[in-house]
Amino acid sequence: MIECVSLCNEDNFVTSSCNNSLSLWSVMKKKPLVTVRNAHGVIGQSVDSSSENWITAVTALKCADLIASGSKDGCIRLWKVGENFKSLTLHCVIPVTGFINSLQFSCDGKLLIASVGQEHKLGRWWSMKSAKNLVFIIKLKICSE
Repeated sequence: MIECVSLCNEDNFVTSSCNNSLSLWSVMKKKPLVTVRNAHGVIGQSVDSSSENWITAVTALKCADLIASGSKDGCIRLWKVGENFKSLTLHCVIPVTGFINSLQFSCDGKLLIASVGQEHKLGRWWSMKSAKNLVFIIKLKICSE
């Protein structure tokens, strides 16, 4: 089941799901171009649905090769999109305390804004008392290759 959607460019978009997968799509295809399973890892050794880190937020930097995803694991992951949207490679992990409920890049791509809370945005299935309900503003360094 698709949880979040974000437009990458006119032809491609990214989705996340409650089964901990991240997928890149083309508007011209019925199936994803690439899917990363367990994109936010698995809690412990078990792989049952209760141990998966539900991806609760995803955003793409428009017309660029950068995607951010957030989960109940308290980590924001930045992903590099491969050539022709055929691959996703983990670029870095930004740890925060709490559930990542929303993500958005600024228009110029210099900031990543994250909404973080004590609970999941859609219900009270889990609670993290050590977290605070707040907004993180993360400065990004833009590099030209």
